[in-house]
Amino acid sequence: MKDIVDFLKIAERLECEYRITRMSDDTFQSVASHSWNMAMMAIVMEQYFVKKYDMAKVLKLCVLHDLPEAIVHDIPLHHQNDVCRMKKSMQEACAINKIMDVLKNPDVADCFNEYEKRVSLESKLVKALDRLDTTVQHLCAKDLKYVGEYNDNFYWKLFFSDEFAAHFDFEPILKKVFNEIRQRVSDRLKNELGIDSNSFIEGKE
Repeated sequence: MKDIVDFLKIAERLECEYRITRMSDDTFQSVASHSWNMAMMAIVMEQYFVKKYDMAKVLKLCVLHDLPEAIVHDIPLHHQNDVCRMKKSMQEACAINKIMDVLKNPDVADCFNEYEKRVSLESKLVKALDRLDTTVQHLCAKDLKYVGEYNDNFYWKLFFSDEFAAHFDFEPILKKVFNEIRQRVSDRLKNELGIDSNSFIEGKE
């Protein structure tokens, strides 16, 4: 019982680890909330998935994919580069080893490693849900101005890019949901801030 309780004390930190994304009440999103949102999306879209997934594995990956951040913390995407990502990967591997020293349950480490390798259908789906949750927060945030505060509209340019949209192509329901979210966000930008979303798309005025 001691190892389970000690693990739960570590996992609780995900509720206290905050991302830069904002919620509808203008508070920062916790990593735990992010993981919960991904699991919720997997559940409500399951009936529409074209490919066959092990949904128990999908839900496990949703819950566990950011577990190392309980120790090494989240790094915002606009702060990441190749060197940073390599360092982050090494730190997360060490964090998983520390957590396994406490829990001694290889299934938890296997789930995290499966997500990191992104080879299985389930891990690819969960990565897409990881990206999709960020777009949901763009839609739900009480005030959209904060999204444009980073690196010359880094997040808006990413959100409205064809490259980002392509991450959802492999499942039609993901693409449909993303397109609906993107249109609603575009409408919010226009109505609330007077910003034309085309201004973030390369080659468009």
